[in-house]
Amino acid sequence: MIFKNSKLLLTVFSLITIILLFALIIGVYSIRAKNQKISELINLATQASEVEVMARSIRAVQNSAKEDLEAFDDFVLSDDKLVALIESIEAVGQTLDLETKIVSVSKIEDKKVIVPDMIYIAMETQGPWAGTFSFLHAIENLPHRVKLDKLSLSKEEDGWHLAVTLVLYSFD
Repeated sequence: MIFKNSKLLLTVFSLITIILLFALIIGVYSIRAKNQKISELINLATQASEVEVMARSIRAVQNSAKEDLEAFDDFVLSDDKLVALIESIEAVGQTLDLETKIVSVSKIEDKKVIVPDMIYIAMETQGPWAGTFSFLHAIENLPHRVKLDKLSLSKEEDGWHLAVTLVLYSFD
């Protein structure tokens, strides 16, 4: 009789052991999956905090360098600043007692090449030597990237005649 009960008892214990082992395996896999998910969330939180810190530092740099950025924007030539630049060139010529005339303004856009657009400004001046030389020096030192494409300086009856073509780079 003890032998009969022991078979039943052994079968029940074996079944309970298998069920507990199965539950343990499922628990281990569940914990691993949750740990992996938690690791991913921690990584995302770390990246988000790094991005937030970076954004704060960029805002701080922008706020501290706001004047520098505005000055830099003033140096970059764009289409909306072109008319003001031409007017200031004419004003400098008049200030230096020169007859200043803008002959032509043209823009060459080459979208196939990455370089900025080139603006050609052809101008002529007539007047005294000191003013002509100062004007030439002033346009060479514009706060933009300037290239003198063509330059002609000649002495005439009523002063010096300057014909110059500037090449400016526009960043639009």
